[in-house]
Amino acid sequence: RILYTLLLIVIFRLGCYITVPGVNSITLNEAMSSNNGVAGLIDMISGGAFSRFSVFAMSISPYITASIVVQLLQMDIIPYFAELSKQGGTGRTKLNQITRYLGIALAFIQGYMYSFAFVKGGTPIEYMMFALILTAGTSLLLWLGDQITAKGIGNGISLIIMAGIIATMPNMFIQAWDG
Repeated sequence: RILYTLLLIVIFRLGCYITVPGVNSITLNEAMSSNNGVAGLIDMISGGAFSRFSVFAMSISPYITASIVVQLLQMDIIPYFAELSKQGGTGRTKLNQITRYLGIALAFIQGYMYSFAFVKGGTPIEYMMFALILTAGTSLLLWLGDQITAKGIGNGISLIIMAGIIATMPNMFIQAWDG
């Protein structure tokens, strides 16, 4: 179980170095040289994948956003969601499924916006392609998280977030020391 978990985390880390096809990595490095503020936080959570515009650039942040939205909707805002939350295991399964679908939809929307931010002067088809690639990356990370939870050790989504943060820590210490 430990080796399985480590293998899936290694797959996550390798994916953080695969730049989205069709993106000029030289221009990308120049654009992301000053990585501070919100972009720095997103880059830290994604394990450096955001600044490389890798296939895992969004990490699992769309799923986290969807999870928060679904939890808020359970607070008697939409009666259907409140009813599902009171149904026990069956309702929880249905809410998890809704959260996944909403997370994938948000991943596509975010991926489309990220493509505008990273790729200047692209065509609408290119932006759509980049959005689909980023959505597929987020979907793969959600699947890896589920596999870790089911067959590995611990909560897979939390481990992926932790692996991303730990991967960026050495660079953060170097920047703090030099800055």
